[in-house]
Amino acid sequence: MSLVFSVPGKTFLAGEYLALAGGPTLVFLSQPCFETEVSKGVGNVVGLHPESPAGIFISKHRDYFKNFDIQFRDAYAGKGGFGASTAQFLSVYAMWLHKEAHQQDMEKYLDFKHLLEAYYDVAWNGQGQRPSGADLVGQLKGSLTFFEKRQGLISVTSWPFADLEFHLLHTGNKLATHEHLRTLPVFPTQGLESAFALIRESFDKQQSELFVEGIKLYAQELQKLNFTCEPTLKLLSEIRQIPGVQAAKGCGALGVDVVLVVTAQGEAQEFEKYCEGKGFSLLSSSDKISQGLQVRGSL
Repeated sequence: MSLVFSVPGKTFLAGEYLALAGGPTLVFLSQPCFETEVSKGVGNVVGLHPESPAGIFISKHRDYFKNFDIQFRDAYAGKGGFGASTAQFLSVYAMWLHKEAHQQDMEKYLDFKHLLEAYYDVAWNGQGQRPSGADLVGQLKGSLTFFEKRQGLISVTSWPFADLEFHLLHTGNKLATHEHLRTLPVFPTQGLESAFALIRESFDKQQSELFVEGIKLYAQELQKLNFTCEPTLKLLSEIRQIPGVQAAKGCGALGVDVVLVVTAQGEAQEFEKYCEGKGFSLLSSSDKISQGLQVRGSL
């Protein structure tokens, strides 16, 4: 018998960097899902680094976790950018809340404020910018999650644009986000905020033209702040020339790992051919939307 904690992959469609100031974010939660399997045992842990947030949390609560064996399965096979680290933490935190087996208590503490407090305690050593945890909240809630920490606002929605689809390209490049945040200076957010406001408005009004405009503008503002690395800038320049592509931007820290590509509905063929020719992986899309944290099985 075992418990399995299933957590979706995450991608910041917009709001990376704004999240660091508690600002608005839009997180897409996708299949395939990460899985953490817990069974009664002797404290064996497979697939979690001891110095990761999940590993540190387990060590802080060793008296509890020593009675279980834990195995983490990475649905993205080690490809960065989809939230493996936060998926691990969310799973072990939910497992720790499960200890009392009182469902109401678990739901009370599995709110974003308690979750983020516990995450910051193990994910940040006080140097540089603190990780936002917005991706963690998205993985808890699922679908497309708007989250703004400073206002305490969470809104979960579906993809509203019947005439658009989007695809997530994995570049094959990697960046240690915690290292990037350690040296990141304070930066102006006005341009990013204005661009994000267009994206939010596009969802509220279900206007696809506004969404495309907002993504384009957000990408421009990231570039102005030098928040898109050179290889991704070159890649974006090529992708934007492909027929059917309406907008493209890097996602996450410096846009290193993942690129968001928005196309007209049913017009991604040329883009897919480009990816095939270049050897790029398309790891998710708007038709792979996922629920948030799910728990199945029993102990």
